[in-house]
Amino acid sequence: MTLKRTTERIIGTRSHVEFINVFDKESVESKSDTIRMFKKWALEFLTEPHPDLGRAGPVCPFTGPSVDRQLFWAGVLDDANIDFDTMAAIAEDMADIYQELPPGEGKDAIFRAIVAIFPNISNFNVIETVQLQRKSKFVKNGLMLGQFYPGCLQPGLWNDDFRPLDSPLPMLAVRQMVSTDYPFLATRSEWMSAYLKKFAPTMPSPARAYIVAKITS
Repeated sequence: MTLKRTTERIIGTRSHVEFINVFDKESVESKSDTIRMFKKWALEFLTEPHPDLGRAGPVCPFTGPSVDRQLFWAGVLDDANIDFDTMAAIAEDMADIYQELPPGEGKDAIFRAIVAIFPNISNFNVIETVQLQRKSKFVKNGLMLGQFYPGCLQPGLWNDDFRPLDSPLPMLAVRQMVSTDYPFLATRSEWMSAYLKKFAPTMPSPARAYIVAKITS
């Protein structure tokens, strides 16, 4: 799919939402109040350790390297009433845009990230619904689709009382699937099949199917 692109922004072909490189110091749009709030949260929460995390290291190991390499993109939709179809179109745009983000190859490609921010919505159920209904398609294509919003109760992997997705802004986020994503995918056979196909490509398909059946049964 051909994307509308300028030096500093990429425009989704379905939603027409503009995504900018938020840690590019020359980007004027990165100075908006919403983007400033997002950057503050990303730098002060995601890139830092937390006493309730349950393991050493930052809350999100990928955010710091993504920021340092200026590979973090974000789009903002200010509408207060965003329905499922609109948000789903934005998610589909992000999946397409992600594949076009530089660098397309090489060791730094894993640190690309893109988020859509919805600062004025109060119905967070639409975020949960889009994330759940679109996750399978993302996983099949080697991507992870995550939901963030104020009060999100999704527990952390290492501490059930920690809430890593509780954020000051409602968002959907896309990043590349990595080998450590196994715990997020073990509950559904289609997710585990995609995971093993990506990280164990030389394993015969009957063997992968057997392992998936054992894990998800």
